[in-house]
Amino acid sequence: MWNKLKEQFNLLKLEKKKLCLITNSDKFVSKDEFLDAVASALQGGVDMIMFRETVIPDSVIVELGHKIRTLCDEYGATFIVNNRADIASIVEADGVHLGQDDICAEDAKLVLGENAIIGITAHNPKEIVNAINQGADYITFEAFPEKGETVEDYIEWVNNNVEIPVFIAGEINMNNIPQHISMGTKKIALTEAIMYSQSPELTARQFLTYLP
Repeated sequence: MWNKLKEQFNLLKLEKKKLCLITNSDKFVSKDEFLDAVASALQGGVDMIMFRETVIPDSVIVELGHKIRTLCDEYGATFIVNNRADIASIVEADGVHLGQDDICAEDAKLVLGENAIIGITAHNPKEIVNAINQGADYITFEAFPEKGETVEDYIEWVNNNVEIPVFIAGEINMNNIPQHISMGTKKIALTEAIMYSQSPELTARQFLTYLP
């Protein structure tokens, strides 16, 4: 019974999330500088962290993951590890985020347990439907419209047809966020616009003023 309640609580928290930070430490000169940027973003209201690292050693990913877990606990943010269910388990993340070529959601839950949050990347409605059928709890959606369709068409389709949380990703910045909101965007997932800004805290607060 407790496991079921925990699962429902995690999903209820997920529904309320608006601003996801997808991390990237490539441009930081030190681990401390990177962690300071993450902490600043959390202080500014980022309520979900997707920890994504592709070029640093696994041992460093685990070290940073433990520290980000602590930061997320401090600020009440959801903590997701990108791609790596094994590392998500080691650092006690809330779940894992999967790409189109990664393991399936069912296999990820074999590693992390049934209470784990599973996110999946999608680029078109077909991939969204496939992700939902797999059992995704949320989706990051960077639209790649086919001929004759637009990003606006896809976001409208999402709002009319998808019940699980969808975070719109891609080249979203302060210049075009009003346009995205006018299209119906309600949740966003960002990297550079926040991570590499002069003040991640201030930038996060500014983005949140636009989100409904």
